[in-house]
Amino acid sequence: MKKLLKGLLASMLSVSVLSLGTMNSLAQENEFEGEEVRVGVVGEEAEEIWEFVAEKAAEEGITIEIEMLTDYNIPNEALSDGSLDMNAFQHDDFLDNWNNENDGSLVNIGYTNAVPIRIYSEEYDSLDALPDGAKIAVNSAPTSLSYNLETLERAGLITLEDSDELLPTPENVVDNPKNIEFVELDGAQIPAALPDVDAAFIDDSFLEGTDFVPADAIYVFGDTADTINLRRVNNIVVREEDKENLLYLHIVELYQAEDTAEVISEVSKGGQIPAWDIVAEALANE
Repeated sequence: MKKLLKGLLASMLSVSVLSLGTMNSLAQENEFEGEEVRVGVVGEEAEEIWEFVAEKAAEEGITIEIEMLTDYNIPNEALSDGSLDMNAFQHDDFLDNWNNENDGSLVNIGYTNAVPIRIYSEEYDSLDALPDGAKIAVNSAPTSLSYNLETLERAGLITLEDSDELLPTPENVVDNPKNIEFVELDGAQIPAALPDVDAAFIDDSFLEGTDFVPADAIYVFGDTADTINLRRVNNIVVREEDKENLLYLHIVELYQAEDTAEVISEVSKGGQIPAWDIVAEALANE
């Protein structure tokens, strides 16, 4: 499975490189002048980053209309029904789960950023310091919940049963020596629950509701090429029939640029990592 995933990712990256190389020459001639693209995003940081990309596109005569959405299910629904041309808010696990549940055929055409998973605490400075019976707030969304649990297993706090379960839940925990209590909450509600728990998984997009910055996390995973989870890298998604659309691939190129990388780091205060280079490095290391 790992080899298959690597092959698929490498193939996609190769196609992207070839396509984007073609786009370079076309864009120099303002091939897409007068075109409009509607992009759905979630979160103020994503909106600010895409506003920067839109400014670059405008220099070539391309109009990018940014649709700010608040519900994680809306962007894929809107893309499927044609209200959007592309969206940028999700990783491959979320995308695959949505496609499976909605008989969808949306596809990833380029990586945007990686958000390492982080655990925060108002009282403790490490996971080892958590007391017996500690309450840990976890994101209740199925894909997030499973990754939170897998992270706690990776950190040595719990053990999950060895099964084919795609998205493990607390019911799949077979060893819990610290008797950790999992407090399942909507991601947006976790910051408000901090006084009532010992530690919490807080998505980067909700960190502004706290006094924390990414550097305050007591545990971080996925911030290097050796630890990044390729299935959890955020991406740009389109309908399957548009996966070779040259305009859309050029938008990917505008996003995957050094100046955009600088904006990502600045806007997120280091919480997000520009993903395209680190993905390539991770694949090269396998």
